[in-house]
Amino acid sequence: MTPRRPHAQIHLPPLSADYALTLVGIFERAIEAVWRAHGDAMAQLRTQREDHRTTDPEFVDCGNPDAPDNTSF
Repeated sequence: MTPRRPHAQIHLPPLSADYALTLVGIFERAIEAVWRAHGDAMAQLRTQREDHRTTDPEFVDCGNPDAPDNTSF
């Protein structure tokens, strides 16, 4: 069996629609703040990464038997 690979996840408790919408608003504001602070540099890095991206990403098994088949890392 392949060892589990670390990956980013956020585990949230069940949310009401009202709290979920509030949380989405918080995330959107945080993302906007990061783009304001680092947008030019991040846009440049994004372009560089897209230039080096292959058309056929290598499949990496994360060890989760329930993971979707079309996830590329």
